[in-house]
Amino acid sequence: MAKNFFCTTSDPVVKTKAGLLRGFFFDGVYRFHGVKYATADRFMPPKAVEPWDGVKDALSYGYVAPLLSPNSPNGDLLIPHRFWVEDEDCLNLNVWTPALDDKKRPVMVWFHGGGYSAGSSIEMVAYEGDEMSKNGDCVVVTVNHRLNILGYFDLSAYGEEFANSVNAGQADLVASLEWVRDNIAAFGGDPDNVTIFGQSGGGGKVSTLMQIPAADGLFHKVIVESGLRSVADRLVDKSFSEKVLQGLFRKAGTEDIEVLATMPVEQLLQYVSELGKEGVNTFGWGPIVNDWFIGHALLDGFTENGKKIPMILGSNIAEMAFGAPAAKHELSEEERVAFVRKAFPDIAAEEVDKLIALFAKAWPNKNIIDAVYVDDAYRPSTIEYMDLR
Repeated sequence: MAKNFFCTTSDPVVKTKAGLLRGFFFDGVYRFHGVKYATADRFMPPKAVEPWDGVKDALSYGYVAPLLSPNSPNGDLLIPHRFWVEDEDCLNLNVWTPALDDKKRPVMVWFHGGGYSAGSSIEMVAYEGDEMSKNGDCVVVTVNHRLNILGYFDLSAYGEEFANSVNAGQADLVASLEWVRDNIAAFGGDPDNVTIFGQSGGGGKVSTLMQIPAADGLFHKVIVESGLRSVADRLVDKSFSEKVLQGLFRKAGTEDIEVLATMPVEQLLQYVSELGKEGVNTFGWGPIVNDWFIGHALLDGFTENGKKIPMILGSNIAEMAFGAPAAKHELSEEERVAFVRKAFPDIAAEEVDKLIALFAKAWPNKNIIDAVYVDDAYRPSTIEYMDLR
């Protein structure tokens, strides 16, 4: 059946704070892609977008953050991925809305997974906001921001201008929520009814935003899906950035920070990749506590704003299930039991069988092989977080 589409020189056009944006309508939903919400120099805080004259197109997805490892097809049969053009100029977002009116619909802002190193707002086909927007009568926003060395590199010891470089990626998210506050009413959304949500690394970004005073009042509800890691993983090694920096100085042949701030991004990422191959840990990116980021609630307590934000918390049953057999549904019951027993070689078979029975009771519609993958990285911390609230 044909699906209605239109996109003309004047419709749909929305007036934002910085200027006019043209999107398109398809299959019952208005869509605006690649909308710039801020700009930023390397390692610097985000800045407001300069106003423009005329009508700017929002018809294509914007650049995604440059990644440290090359993208390659992997597991797309089970979880379809999309790979997109990478560039430092990646502070953009996408909007889906059922109507461009003044109804003041709930607003759902999605932060993608991939930790603080990888991922994008369109990496998964499931990140599209059209079905949620149409079926939930809400405005959906998905956000790209700076990652890895570009978003979480601690250079605070090298000048006041770098005071918050380690939280630049989180500052981008705050800027995206400021854009939502200032503009979402023009897309049929309610700036006073904003829910931020995310899975895995995206859930972590949600929980940390609750601890950032600059974000207070920019969102009103949160959903954290497998975003609360164990205590050890909540702590970013403060010496991590310095170790990477010294390696970069060696690669670049200079100790001039300005050289790192201005060299082609491809060269910078290549140096980081080379350090990884040489044994330097290059995956310890993440926000660090300072005057801007108050700290993780489980370690430092909730902020006053964080204490009152309504929350939905949960963990995915197979959040880290990278080793599950693809043909698990084709195995016999005996083969499934044998698989689970083999996964716990240090536990007596009768004890594993008790685990299997408990799992089957808790999740009667799940394959018992998934008992191996009941998340032990996020689930305990999620329960601890719930208890604290």
